[in-house]
Amino acid sequence: MSTAVMALLASVVGLLSGAAGTLLHQHWWGLALALVAGIATLGWLPPGVVRLAFAVGWCLAVARGAVERPAGGFLVASDAAGWSWLAASFVLLLAALATLRSGATARRGSGSSRTPYLDSPRGEEPQEH
Repeated sequence: MSTAVMALLASVVGLLSGAAGTLLHQHWWGLALALVAGIATLGWLPPGVVRLAFAVGWCLAVARGAVERPAGGFLVASDAAGWSWLAASFVLLLAALATLRSGATARRGSGSSRTPYLDSPRGEEPQEH
């Protein structure tokens, strides 16, 4: 499956998970369940664009719940649960951004973790004597 398709699916899952958490975060068990699910999913997804797409989808749903609804009121209240929900969502996004580069280097790597020898003019291993 291509990375673009996986990123699209991850963003949809993030959007739905963030929306569910936004609706349930006022209950202690809803906040805990949503945070554990988000952290577990973020850890399970490969680093890079797919992980970032999940976090962006999650944060879009949370941000939508934090702005005023047309009928008035907010889904994310200005209380301990609401601020915890917003802060945890921001940390989730930061974690995805922090691991974005590690996904790019893992794909571009040659598969070898050996470093060239600095004493050799061409970066070769020294000959065994």
